[in-house]
Amino acid sequence: MKNIWCLLLILICSAYGIPADAQHSQSLSGKVLSEGGQAIANAHIIIGSNHYHAISDENGKFRFSSLPNGIYDLTISHVGYQAIHSSIDLSSEQKPLTFHLKHKRYWSPSVVVTATRTVRELEEVPEPVTVISKKQIESLGTNRLSTVLTEQTGLTLTTNHGTGLQVQGFSSEYTKIMIDGQPLIGRTAGTFNLDRIAIGNIKQVEIIKGPSSALWGSDALAGVVNIITQKGTRPFELGIDSRYATNQTMDLGLNISTEKKGWKNDFFFNRNSSEGYSLSSNALSQTVPEYANYTVSYHTEVMISDHIDAEFQGRYYREKQHNTDYLGKQDNPTLLDDEALQEDYSISPTLHFDLGSKTTVELSHYFSRYRTDTQLHFQQGDSLYTRSIFDQYFNKLELQLNQNWNAKHATTTGIGFKDEQLKAKRYAGTPVFNSYFGFIQHEWLSTDLLSIIGGLRYDAHSEYSSQFSPKLSVRFEIIDWLDLRASAGSGFKAPDFRQLFLNFTNPTVGYSVFGSSNVKEKVRLLQADGKIKQQLLPLDQLKEIKAEHSWAYNFGINLHPRKQLSLQLNFFRNNVDDLIETAPIAHKTNGQSVFSYLNLEEVYTQGIEAQLRWTPIRQLKITGGYQLLDARRKIEQSRTVQDDNGEVIEKNVVSYKPMFNRSKHSANLKIFYRWETLDINANIRGNWHGKYGLIDINGNNFVDGDEYSDSFIIWKTAISKTFNNRFTLQLGIDNLFGFTRPGNLSYLPGRKFYGKLSLQLY
Repeated sequence: MKNIWCLLLILICSAYGIPADAQHSQSLSGKVLSEGGQAIANAHIIIGSNHYHAISDENGKFRFSSLPNGIYDLTISHVGYQAIHSSIDLSSEQKPLTFHLKHKRYWSPSVVVTATRTVRELEEVPEPVTVISKKQIESLGTNRLSTVLTEQTGLTLTTNHGTGLQVQGFSSEYTKIMIDGQPLIGRTAGTFNLDRIAIGNIKQVEIIKGPSSALWGSDALAGVVNIITQKGTRPFELGIDSRYATNQTMDLGLNISTEKKGWKNDFFFNRNSSEGYSLSSNALSQTVPEYANYTVSYHTEVMISDHIDAEFQGRYYREKQHNTDYLGKQDNPTLLDDEALQEDYSISPTLHFDLGSKTTVELSHYFSRYRTDTQLHFQQGDSLYTRSIFDQYFNKLELQLNQNWNAKHATTTGIGFKDEQLKAKRYAGTPVFNSYFGFIQHEWLSTDLLSIIGGLRYDAHSEYSSQFSPKLSVRFEIIDWLDLRASAGSGFKAPDFRQLFLNFTNPTVGYSVFGSSNVKEKVRLLQADGKIKQQLLPLDQLKEIKAEHSWAYNFGINLHPRKQLSLQLNFFRNNVDDLIETAPIAHKTNGQSVFSYLNLEEVYTQGIEAQLRWTPIRQLKITGGYQLLDARRKIEQSRTVQDDNGEVIEKNVVSYKPMFNRSKHSANLKIFYRWETLDINANIRGNWHGKYGLIDINGNNFVDGDEYSDSFIIWKTAISKTFNNRFTLQLGIDNLFGFTRPGNLSYLPGRKFYGKLSLQLY
């Protein structure tokens, strides 16, 4: 790996060299004002593809003291205003400049990076993108990412070995979760537990719906959630957050940022703990066990020269859980102490090169490790009953080149290598994945009204066939208050370690799950031991699973008929081939089943998302969202019918049936009010989920009329008061009416009261 780094560095420097005019520099200063001439503080002034960066002061003034000669792209942006993009020639001395920003039509931040891998104005992106700002997150009074996402239109929380996310009808394993563009690893049964992510240092959350494999590869078949962390903008910043809630849930966060002579440092610490809760009074085990976790992250950035800066980012997470488990029957159990440890850490060094001629290069390496250690001890005697260790490694080396040809054309290309390895007793051997990838994307701003983005990615994997992922998206502004957006793209999801190599038998219940590469061998061993009672699927029909593929189509209409009113509509359709699903293949003599992974023939999800935003008066903001979802799988059934001659024949009938755990209708309503004179904010938010298929009672793999669970609604409210622009006290209630559903909504513990104190000391 070290040699590859050195080789790439030599290639970059020898191919482009460092511009010879670095010794000549100019200063640049100016002012950022609103349309009415008021100074705008904290506006971001970015020169040359995010290489030079300044923040306007309270008078709207900014200054760059030393910029190399050349022609640069200039971007001025601020939350709530439309960004300005311009070109500036710094070959001679510049007079102070003045920029006037117009109020923008969205309430969310103006700049995003996930949709194109480059900094782009949200209004220019032709794909369905949802952005949640830091201010919006703070108003919710929460401390975990899962709570933030569940209040967004088209997103649904799921519970399966953790709190996951359902996007456009896809379960959580089809959505890639990232922090600052780097993937988070460590999934259980395909679910990435969103409760592992503290949000005290988040700047914004960007959500792309629809396949994003053209840029982000496998696991992005349903979309991408990218968490952008906060970076300090002043010489010294210090903030402290504390929160206490029902179930003795405590949260403490610390943020420190420094900046001196271009060297930036950001440190974040969080501790979160709870005594857990139980939704069933007769259960021996808690629904959510007692836990305590810690998150530490560090970011630093320094300019090595006028054309090179270095960046490093590291994160560490550790959690311990304690619960009670048992063997035998609940009325006569053998009790066990369940101790679970999970930890993950990652490091990511990156070099940024400004090669001149509007060309920038990023060379990055990302390493991450996720480890769990679960032990069950007998409560009497404390001897070990069973122990399970899971240890996953992930390495990624990537080189990305951004070329802004002119004001109308920009190209992003990249190549990279990934290496993944797993060590666990539950898996056959020590499985290793290696893959190479390359991608290219071109953006064409035909006119101020029309923009087109086309992209293509190629992935070559050691365990399955190569994949091509194309994508095309278009934005067209018909008139100033109406624009259309459309995109079509292909996505894929590779079979993961679990689906290929898992070798697991539950130590207390007794069911088994085997990966497709070893299921035949393991079932034959069970047959030889006399542990198989009934074979549901013949072994010769079990085939090694293939990568899942999808084609997705999104069409959006954005209307802004008035400054106070906006409506966004998005129509979507996802066609999926070879969807991988867990299914029982045999019954064991102990009454439990043997499961494995199979490719389903076809699945589709389609629907409409609508988002209405209204500001009837300046102090009051109202948003409402709705999703219509139709998620169905292809079912082939053999029926006995009479043909035209009256003879009885067997006929194969194909139909599409509803899938489980998907609400056809869901909606949300959020009302925010601000008393400006008292600096008090209050809100009430509601999320409604229509009825959904809960349990497959008859085992036919689709939802029948008597297998639905009732709809439910969750209300939350919060009120906060800020003192001297530094101290904020917030009180709130989550799940106002105490709704619970122990069977499948374990993330709802009932009514929760909380208080939160935030201190911005510097």
